[in-house]
Amino acid sequence: MKKIVKISIISGCNFGAVLGVVVALMLDFITGNALGGGWYESVQHDVGLMFGPVWADKQWFIYSGIVVVIALIASIGAIIGAFFGAIVGTVFSGLVK
Repeated sequence: MKKIVKISIISGCNFGAVLGVVVALMLDFITGNALGGGWYESVQHDVGLMFGPVWADKQWFIYSGIVVVIALIASIGAIIGAFFGAIVGTVFSGLVK
């Protein structure tokens, strides 16, 4: 694999992960109160449904659930960013020839 393609894949991966997290947090910040709650209330509701109301009152469990969800969003963004980074790197390596 060429150097320009490797660099574009790594930068696309980083950019996609950061962009995914920023978009998720900005959507929570902008529309959190309008839709009836943000990440915390959503994860608390889901934990209450899955594990019972005893676990829904534990803040450390809710925050760890939020971290897992944000990490999942970041990993999906990183995969998409790496894919598009590979496309851009291939196009630019073809133009350099």
